[in-house]
Amino acid sequence: MTQLVYAFIPARSGSKGLADKNIRPIGGHPLMAYAIAFGHALGIDRVIVSTDSDEYARIARHYGADCPYLRGAEASSDTAMEEAILADMEANLPRYGIPMPDIWLRLKPTNPFRRVDHALQAVEILKARPEVDSVRHVSASETRLCRVNGEGFLEPLLSGWPEGRSVIRRTEFPKAYQVFNLDVLRHANLARFGSGYMGKAIAPIFGEAITGLDVNDSDDFELVKALIEMRPRPAIVARHLIEPEFAPYPD
Repeated sequence: MTQLVYAFIPARSGSKGLADKNIRPIGGHPLMAYAIAFGHALGIDRVIVSTDSDEYARIARHYGADCPYLRGAEASSDTAMEEAILADMEANLPRYGIPMPDIWLRLKPTNPFRRVDHALQAVEILKARPEVDSVRHVSASETRLCRVNGEGFLEPLLSGWPEGRSVIRRTEFPKAYQVFNLDVLRHANLARFGSGYMGKAIAPIFGEAITGLDVNDSDDFELVKALIEMRPRPAIVARHLIEPEFAPYPD
């Protein structure tokens, strides 16, 4: 049976850490355009941008994404989570003749470095393995982390630091992975699991560290901008970036 596969790009306009980070220009295109281009490169059924902004919607349509309506206030607040965005699309897309998909790919507009083969692998896992609820693309993460205690001093965040040692090998700690680089899930999970919409059986796909780069502030933005605009472009960037094929959006 054919399964519908959509990508959705959550692009709220009210970022507090870096204003309008989703549409800041990099390499002649708004940052969001790279997520849209990646979605199109997958050859899936639809690429949908969910936004609360008329300007963002115009940009999305310019780059070939579907954006038939502006998301509601409940799904656009500072505290709104992805399940609210999914529920908002479930309530509104059918009114515009767009049926719900079987599988969603969540493509963060602020996370431009991904690989097409990994995303397609994730979709195939869900199609072939009904026992899997979702797939997360992950990258290796540092586990030797510290926090600042009530007295203003550093102390280990996690248990397991050997007593009396200041330097600990990475191999002495369990492997850990950063999530949120790319999520692929069944639409049915929303009704089944609610806020835990990724489900219980989450399969990992392992990627390189560059896939964990995410734009949250001006420093992140400048780093991602430098990597994308660097010439000649490093091979690791080239294999993790899809260039928009449309003309640059007019300023």
